[in-house]
Amino acid sequence: MNKILAIAAILALTVIDSGAAAIPSGAELKKLTDQSLTSFNGAVQKADFTDFYKSTAKLWQGQTTPDKLKEAFQAFIDKKFDMEGVIQKRVPKFEPAPAMDADGFMVVNGAYNVDGDSLTFRLQYADEGGAWKLAGINVHFENAKLKRQEVPSEAEVKKLTDKTLLSFNSAVQSQDFTAFYQSTAKLWQEQTTPDKLKAAFQSFIEKKFDIGSVVKKMEPTFEPAPAINSDGLLVVQGSYPIKPDELTFALKYFSEDGAWKLLAINVKANKAGKEEDGDD
Repeated sequence: MNKILAIAAILALTVIDSGAAAIPSGAELKKLTDQSLTSFNGAVQKADFTDFYKSTAKLWQGQTTPDKLKEAFQAFIDKKFDMEGVIQKRVPKFEPAPAMDADGFMVVNGAYNVDGDSLTFRLQYADEGGAWKLAGINVHFENAKLKRQEVPSEAEVKKLTDKTLLSFNSAVQSQDFTAFYQSTAKLWQEQTTPDKLKAAFQSFIEKKFDIGSVVKKMEPTFEPAPAINSDGLLVVQGSYPIKPDELTFALKYFSEDGAWKLLAINVKANKAGKEEDGDD
C-alpha cells in the first residue's frame, strides 16, 4: 500500500531571475505564511485545489494543475487534517531565517506548535510584479489526537484479528470478496475493488485453503506486539501455532470514524511445506 501519512509534497520549479525584491519584514512574513497555509488548508477541507492554484505563481501554474495538486496532497484529504486552529492560534517560528536561494526563490522554513499539534513548513515564493507568489510548498502535520491514539487491549486485538481473518476466509470460500471489501477502510476501498482483491488471493481459492477452523479454535500469538506506527496505523502481526502447517498474518488498520478498519492484509499459509502467500 502507498504511504498513508507521507504528509509532505513539493513540486520542482525551473530557475527564475535572481533579481527578486528584498525579503519582507517579520510581520509581513507572518501574514504571507498565514495566507499561504490558510489557503492550502482550505483546499484540503474542500478537496478542491482550484482556488489555491489560482493564488500561486504563474510559473508554478504553468507546471501543474488543481488536480495534480490534489493528488500530491491526497494524504491530507484522506486524514481529514484541519490545520486552521494551529495557524490562527500561534505565531510561526521561522528557522532558519528566510533567505533567497540560488534559483532566485525566497525560501521560508518554520513551524507552528499548539496543544501538541505540530505544523512544519517549507515555502518557496517567486517575485511576480512586486508581489510574492507561492511557487512551492512542503508541509508536515502531526496531529496530537493521532499521536495520542492507544493500542487496543490484547482481547480487543484478538477480536479484531479473528473478525478480519474470518471475513477474509469467507471471501476465499465463496470466491467473492464483495462483503470483505465492504468491511475495509474507505481509504482502501478507493484504491482497490472486490475483483482486484480476488485476483490478489487467487492462489488461496485455487488451493481451497480454509483457515476458518484454525481461527475459531486457536489463539494467535502476536509478535512483535501490536503497535501504532509513525503513519498512525495499527499494525498487528502474528501466527497460529498449527503443526505441521503454519498460518501467519500481518494486518494494518486505519482509525475511521472511531473504529479500526482494515487497510492492508498479508496472509501466509504454509501447507505441508508449500507456501501460499497473499498480500494486498
